[in-house]
Amino acid sequence: MSVGEYPRLEREDIPIGFPALPDPVSAARFVLLRTWLEWCNTTHACNQQDVRSQGASPTRLIYVGHADAEVLHLYLPKGTKGVKYTALSHCWGNEPPSEGDPRYCTTDGNISARLNRFSLSELPKTFQDAVRVTRELGIEYLWIDSLCIIQWNAEDWECEAGRMEDVFASAYCTIAATSAVDSNAGFLTRNISTEYVRVQDAAGNQVYICSHIDDFEKDVEQARLNKRAWVMQERVLAKRTIHFSADQTYWECGEGVYYTPVFSSQRKVYFSLDPSFPDRLLKSGKERTVEFIHFLFENYSKRGLTKDTDRCVAVSGLEARIARALECNSRHGIFQKHLHRNLLWQASNREMERIAYDNDQHIPSWSWMACSGGIRFMEVEIGSVSWADELAFDDERDSAALNADVGKFRKCTLKPGGDRYTISNFFGGKRGWVHYDVKSGRREHEELCVVVGRAEEKASKDHYYILVVVPTGEDGEYKRVGVGMVRTRCVEKLRAHVRIV
Repeated sequence: MSVGEYPRLEREDIPIGFPALPDPVSAARFVLLRTWLEWCNTTHACNQQDVRSQGASPTRLIYVGHADAEVLHLYLPKGTKGVKYTALSHCWGNEPPSEGDPRYCTTDGNISARLNRFSLSELPKTFQDAVRVTRELGIEYLWIDSLCIIQWNAEDWECEAGRMEDVFASAYCTIAATSAVDSNAGFLTRNISTEYVRVQDAAGNQVYICSHIDDFEKDVEQARLNKRAWVMQERVLAKRTIHFSADQTYWECGEGVYYTPVFSSQRKVYFSLDPSFPDRLLKSGKERTVEFIHFLFENYSKRGLTKDTDRCVAVSGLEARIARALECNSRHGIFQKHLHRNLLWQASNREMERIAYDNDQHIPSWSWMACSGGIRFMEVEIGSVSWADELAFDDERDSAALNADVGKFRKCTLKPGGDRYTISNFFGGKRGWVHYDVKSGRREHEELCVVVGRAEEKASKDHYYILVVVPTGEDGEYKRVGVGMVRTRCVEKLRAHVRIV
C-alpha cells in the first residue's frame, strides 16, 4: 500500500514504518504521522486525560506557530490546563553545551529576550527538526528541556526536575530523536538509501515496494538515546512516542509498538506502554508488580548519565508515580511496600563504586542509588520467605535510615571466590555467600549482618537473606556494604534497634 494513500483507517492498513522514499522529509512522511495520531485518537484510550497530572502544563513552552515562520518565543502557560504540546526526548551529546553558548540553552541572561522572540535558524539541527515535526502534526507548542528550563540556575532546575513526570505524561505526543547523537545531528535526514520499486496500483496510485527493514530492537531499543537514564522515565510516562531512528520511523503507544500487539511474553513492555502508567501494573497482582519494579530499576541502573549524581533525580518522577499508585512511601528508589525484596539488590558487575554526592544530598548506603553501575535483584519466590518485621523505614528520626536488628556471623569465616565471598564454617563447609556492593567493600573482622527474611526449607537448610553491614563509628549506627544468604544457624543476634544509614 502507498504511504500517501489512506482510503480508510483500518488497523491492517496502517504501516508499521516506511522505507527511505525519494524525499526523506516528503509530505507523505508527515501524512503517515498524522494518520498514526488520528488512528490512536479515535480508537485507543491513550490520549485520555490522566487525572494524576490533571492536565497540568509545563512552566514554559516554545510557541512554534505554523508553516515556515522563522520567529519563535517562549510561552508561559501560568496554570493554563489542557495546552496541547509535543515534548522532545533527545541526547545532549558527549560534550554538553557551555554556559556561554546560547544556541542550545535558555539562561538567566537570555530568558527575557526569548520570552519576546528568538530565531529558528539559531537553534541546533535536532531542535529545528523537532519544530518541523510539531508544526507538521498541527501542534503549536513544543517542550525541550534545555530551552524550557533555565540552565545553570540551580533553583529553577530543582523545581523543573520535580515536574518532569507531568511534562511527559501530559504531552500530546513525544518526539524521540533516536538517531541524533547530539543536538547538532538532526533526525529527519537519513544517510542511507533503500532500494525500492515504484509501481501503480489498479487505481493509478503510486506504490513503493521495498525489502522489509523494520527492526525495532536494533533501531530503538539498542539506540544510544535509549541507553540514557533520563530517557527511560520520559518513555514510560509518554502517552505515545514517534521514534525517528536512523533506518526507520516507528510509532509507540499504549496499544503496542507500531501497531504490533504486545503479547504476554512481552508483559514487562506491556506495562511500560501503559498511557495511564502504572494502572495496568496494579491490576496484574503483587508478583507482577514486584517483577516490573525490579525490571525497571535494573534497566535504569545500566543507563548512562552525564553526572553520576543525577542517578537519584533522573527517575524521581517515575518513582513518585509508582509510589502514589501503590499508596506507600518511597525513599531513594526503595518502596515501603515490598520493602524487603527491594532491599535485596546487588551489583551486576565488579565495576560499581560509591557516588560522591554533595553534602546536602544524603543517599543512604542501603539504596542502589548510592552507587554507580548496573544492579540486579535477587530472585525470591513469593510466599516462600518470612520477612523480618523489625526491618522498616525510620519514620520518626531520619528519612534516610532503616530501623533494624543487627547480628553477627557465628563460627564462620568469609573467603574470596570470584565475584563474591563464600561463608564457610571452620571445617570448610559452605554455609552461604556475600556479594559486596563495591570492589573495596570488604573490611576484615568488621562484618555484621541484618536479617531481611528467612527462607524455610528443610529444617537443617533454612537460610537468611541478609544485608552485610559495618559500624559507622556512631553508636548504634551501621551502613550497608553488601548482600547475601547464609544458613540460619550461622547468625546470632547482637543488638536490637539500630539504624542503617
